[in-house]
Amino acid sequence: MAGIGKFTLPLIFPLAFKYIIDDLLSPQPRLDRVNLALNHYCIDLVGMLQITPAPKHKLAALIATMFILYVFQSIVSYYRNYWAGIAGNRVILEMQSKLFAHLQQLPHAFFDRNPAGSIVSRVLNDVHEAHELVNSVLIDVWMDALSLMLVVAVLFAMNWQLALIALCIAPVWVAFMRYFAPKIKAVSHLTQETLERISGEAHERIVNITTIKSFGREAHEIQQFANRSERLYERTIDKVKLAAQQEMLIQLLTRSAPTVVIWIGALMILRGTMTLGTMVAFFTYLGFLYLPLERFAQLSVMMSSSVAAIERIFELLDIKPEITDHPLSRPFPVRHGTVQFDHVTFSFVAPDKVLGQKALIDLNLKIPGGYKVALVGRSGAGKTTLASLIPRFYEASAGRILIDDKDVRHYTLKSLRDSISLVAQDALLFNASIRDNLLYARPDASEKMLWQALELVKMRDFVEQLYGGIDTIIGEAGVKISGGQRQRITLARAFLKDSRIVILDEATSAIDSEAENLIHDAMDSLIDGRTVILIAHRLRSAINADMIVVLDRGRIVETGTHTDLLCRGGTYARLFSQQARSLAVEPVLADIHSMMDA
Repeated sequence: MAGIGKFTLPLIFPLAFKYIIDDLLSPQPRLDRVNLALNHYCIDLVGMLQITPAPKHKLAALIATMFILYVFQSIVSYYRNYWAGIAGNRVILEMQSKLFAHLQQLPHAFFDRNPAGSIVSRVLNDVHEAHELVNSVLIDVWMDALSLMLVVAVLFAMNWQLALIALCIAPVWVAFMRYFAPKIKAVSHLTQETLERISGEAHERIVNITTIKSFGREAHEIQQFANRSERLYERTIDKVKLAAQQEMLIQLLTRSAPTVVIWIGALMILRGTMTLGTMVAFFTYLGFLYLPLERFAQLSVMMSSSVAAIERIFELLDIKPEITDHPLSRPFPVRHGTVQFDHVTFSFVAPDKVLGQKALIDLNLKIPGGYKVALVGRSGAGKTTLASLIPRFYEASAGRILIDDKDVRHYTLKSLRDSISLVAQDALLFNASIRDNLLYARPDASEKMLWQALELVKMRDFVEQLYGGIDTIIGEAGVKISGGQRQRITLARAFLKDSRIVILDEATSAIDSEAENLIHDAMDSLIDGRTVILIAHRLRSAINADMIVVLDRGRIVETGTHTDLLCRGGTYARLFSQQARSLAVEPVLADIHSMMDA
């Protein structure tokens, strides 16, 4: 209602002016009125008007009414803008929330294919562009359209001949709009794509700032970013140029048309077929007719940009989650933690993953509940990929994966992942406190449980010495603490989750030997009775495993205990012999460091 009031109230005032001129002001001789219509810039308007006593009171009442309406219009305009802003921003908020929620459902393969910065650009930049469509276009356009229809009706009621003349520009206006709209939309789409690439590349450079500095490539990266920004600038200027051309032609149309109307209207006044008040009112209504046409042209630029952004948003929303709950899935509890791979084959669909070759080939493996199993092999053998199939980060291309003799697809994703604790190869933490990072695994954990988890990974003393204690902010990805400390916090987080299955992917690769030994001692007590899948390049981590699984080029080539595999003299024995020298040298290096410290 506020919006309707804002656009309809101004339509009353031209009729009021007509009434004042034609009915309340004392008429002059015919010639004077004609002179007033044709030569108003030369005549003293005040001297020409003589107000008689009777209409004076009517005029005062009408002016007072108009003043009240102006005030009311301002109040209505305020509430219209306020509620329109609330409605528009609510739509954008829900769109952004829906988009982010949709991203949470997409599989790991999607994030493998798309840079993080590009995804963030769609969530933020594209949604911001869509904001213009919702706020300005969807709210203002229909109001302008309603106002336009009312104005056209009034113009035809006042003088249909002049109304037809005023509307002669409509076909030309439509032709201009049809010509420019697709061009602006295409340029807007290219601009958004360029901005997405720049956002992705900027994010990548910031994440890898240490690499840039270590190679002294700052100047190179600055120049590269300037070149990318120049491309964005060129795209933006193309869009600005098209918008300016459209605005120029539309304004040329809407600003020149009234001169024809004035000329013909003046002739009608001379002939006595139209009053001066009608002409003034008609000319005022022309503003209500042509200004919306100019606004439509301006809004079409924003609409083209917004439509391009919304198309990109819906491209993202149209991506179907590849891994979802099966119709027959249930929140089964994992009681024993038995894991079985039954003729499992897996291929990455992304073309950049070894040209789409099979990462795992016809795997058959059964891990009894409570076993500690070590996956070993050269880099790229498929160790991490194998572990990623268990929580369904990726879906097997063929075969089945079973937990407690149930296909993992029969578990709901939440119940399945609640039963698995994962410590990834990269110890990624949030830019939050140590407490918040730990609570991420178990929001209801007590203070005592948090400190017990830190004690298990030998981090309690370190945390107590921090200036903020457990509430110390550790920076983005934990940059304010060492790699080993980050790794131990992720271990503590996994311990808090207290799951039946624990996957440790290179979990101790960033920790020195002394800290690794301390953690293994803590792990021995923690993982008692749980199924542990350990992935490590340090083969000494696999020595005490109940079973060692050796992978090579996506196939299981050996299984057995450390002693058995050494006796066979196969792949594991060769890998172990290659690392034996480093295993022997490490204690010597430790002794040297101790002597130097002494």
